[in-house]
Amino acid sequence: MKPLLIFLAIWTCFATSLHAASDKPTIRVVADEWPPFSGASLPQQGLSLHVIAAVFKHAGYQVDSDVLPWARIMDGVRRNEYDVVGSLFFDPDLTSFLQYSQPFYSTDVQLVQRIGGDHRYTNVADLQPYSIAVGDGFLYEDEFDSADYLNKTVVTTTLQALQMVAFERAELTLDSVDVVNYSMRNLDPSLSDRLEFVPGVMTSQDVHMAMRKDFPNRDQVMADFNASLRAMQSDGTLDDILALHVDQ
Repeated sequence: MKPLLIFLAIWTCFATSLHAASDKPTIRVVADEWPPFSGASLPQQGLSLHVIAAVFKHAGYQVDSDVLPWARIMDGVRRNEYDVVGSLFFDPDLTSFLQYSQPFYSTDVQLVQRIGGDHRYTNVADLQPYSIAVGDGFLYEDEFDSADYLNKTVVTTTLQALQMVAFERAELTLDSVDVVNYSMRNLDPSLSDRLEFVPGVMTSQDVHMAMRKDFPNRDQVMADFNASLRAMQSDGTLDDILALHVDQ
């Protein structure tokens, strides 16, 4: 083949690849402050944002990510300022405008008590006699979340809830075991000498990302994400990322 023809063939392949890559939009990903799943000061902005960015990049997309307050995230998604929300348990209320991906992590939700307490989780109704600190707008478990007969004290963060139990302003709190462990090890290590998990797992929750339903070509983008996620689960790449953020 003549040099000019070789050059033209190479350039055509390069231009075609460049055009294909440029056809894929940059994905704007956001999550709220919820370490270790997401946090502005965490490595790679936390487990959830790290995984989401890595999976999208594996699928050939570029990602811009940020950690923002929840109210701003919900407003921004509805205004088309953001495309994907990370660090999500499944919430049917969000499915009217968000489509959930396949889950990329699973975490147990457990109650927390002061060390030496005699609580044991069996069912939600048995918690009625106790004061329980809960996060504002947090999801834990469907029956618990809807149980308005329980004595719930609302706080802003998991750390505040743990501190309320530690200093006897509430008898119990609860969250993902990963969130509780992170808070006690990194945000207030003194809590480790005061608090312990209540025996018995309330539920296990999957962690997802979700994309706004009006995102252009959303079905294809979501299919690309889920396919890359499965590939990374199969080849061990996902486990390597998770190991950077939580104790496996």
